[in-house]
Amino acid sequence: LRIAGLAALACSATVHATEGFEPRYNLAGSLGGEMFAPPQQSGWIGGLAATHISVAKVTGDDGRAMAIGVPGGVVPLPGTPPALYPHFGASVAQVAATGTMQRWDLAFGYLSREEYGGGRLVWVVDLPYGHKDQHFVGTAALPTLQWSPLIPAPVQAAVQTQFASQYQGALGAQNEGASGIVSGLGDAELQGGWLYVTEKWRLLAGASVILPTGKYGASNKPDIGNGNFKTLRPAVQAAYLPTPQIAFAAKLSVGLNGRNKDNQLRSGNWAGVEAAAGYKTPVGVVGLHAIRLAQYQDDDNNPLGASRFRATNGGVFFTTLVPGLDAALTLQYIATLSSRNAKDANFTQLRLVKVF
Repeated sequence: LRIAGLAALACSATVHATEGFEPRYNLAGSLGGEMFAPPQQSGWIGGLAATHISVAKVTGDDGRAMAIGVPGGVVPLPGTPPALYPHFGASVAQVAATGTMQRWDLAFGYLSREEYGGGRLVWVVDLPYGHKDQHFVGTAALPTLQWSPLIPAPVQAAVQTQFASQYQGALGAQNEGASGIVSGLGDAELQGGWLYVTEKWRLLAGASVILPTGKYGASNKPDIGNGNFKTLRPAVQAAYLPTPQIAFAAKLSVGLNGRNKDNQLRSGNWAGVEAAAGYKTPVGVVGLHAIRLAQYQDDDNNPLGASRFRATNGGVFFTTLVPGLDAALTLQYIATLSSRNAKDANFTQLRLVKVF
């Protein structure tokens, strides 16, 4: 039997939303004890970061685990007039998406010794490598076929049995197709900015360009890259130290996305704000940090519709100087507090930064 509607089920049950529900932003947090960095630093910069991400679910527009509508269809019967074909109504597939990701970032850059307008120029290149283990399970109740009374009961029973087998088989195939393990280089990031530092202020204004260097495919298989498109991400960051032991910081970013050349989907632009507060103790800096990121523009050409990403994360961090290395070591944890069309996850990151 050729069942109209199962093809739609195969397409809709596992369609990827905006950037695979992963905007090009460090949702583990980028503000930490580095806001206490000495005022007159310059020279070469080196950084290493290891991040572990554990995804509990992917949320839909209502903030709950994602559910996707499955359209109805008909079951053609050979030798039977189309008017007598059985049909089935639309249903909803519940999506359980979980997984883990380990990401390692190698960053290097330069902070100019010369001053321009009272501040220094800074350039950074970030090269990531990731390992992702993704599990996808979509489940939907078996629709009941609606029959004409002119179709004999034995035919109805035989077709219903075959329909059930094909319907569940289509779901199973999509579950398997969207699950898997992948490793490789991620999307590289080029950053440039202007840094102004005094005893009480740390101001940074600049922009990043994210390039599609990570492996990506238009299929439902998990990818390391976010997509075959570029993202421009301007940002302004400020930290204020009312005393040498207390600091407050905030960062405002905007993500401007191009169109994915592989599937012609254009992810809507987004804006994010990050905040942190730290206290300097004899052994290091302890603090709190939070991130709010929301898409302010609908996706274009996304089968899931507008699919506007929104996430609020909150957590803690600790930064200390490594003895003998004179490098800042930060351990931070942050978890999703609420989300829409996003991965509900927790993030643990260990970051080492040194200026030579």
